[in-house]
Amino acid sequence: MSGTGIDYGSLLLKKLMTQTQSEGLDLNSRKEALSYAYIDCITTTAGYVCEIKGRGMDNAGIDLTIEVPGEISSCLSPRLDAQVKCTSRDCIKGNFLYFDLEVKNYVRLIHNRPIIPQLLIVTLVHQDVNEWIKISAEDKISTTLRASAYWISLKGRESTENTTKIRIEIPLSHRLSPEVLTEIMRKIAQGEEL
Repeated sequence: MSGTGIDYGSLLLKKLMTQTQSEGLDLNSRKEALSYAYIDCITTTAGYVCEIKGRGMDNAGIDLTIEVPGEISSCLSPRLDAQVKCTSRDCIKGNFLYFDLEVKNYVRLIHNRPIIPQLLIVTLVHQDVNEWIKISAEDKISTTLRASAYWISLKGRESTENTTKIRIEIPLSHRLSPEVLTEIMRKIAQGEEL
């Protein structure tokens, strides 16, 4: 399902190799993998490439890069880096999603001068893993992936005195879709703030 055809499969293979066959992936690893797959579906539908980063960049706070394999507004191959989180907790109140982000990730995402624009993407999934994907018995080409992703740029935000986590408020209007991703890439290509 990956835009590159290799990275997503490699990531899952590495995770599987660290566990016995009878254990399967733990819940957090499943959430992480589903987040990447969901974002990859959106990216592929938009016509872009999603590259899941290796352990080194993951430890540095970048989970994946989304890149345009061409030009937008005379800008060759605009791209963005993303820190990806997944939750099944009840974190929507009113018109916002609230997520408690680790301070080390927040510090990276608020940097004023990243060479590549950075986003926080939070994927929401059902608490019951059996509800994550529904394959239609009637329609032979219909599969429903039950998740949603929301994005925010934290560039330029104030530093925090918190030592462990900081609560991030993401407007529900920032729901990631192929159309929204296309608009984000257009802004990046034109040097606009996100």
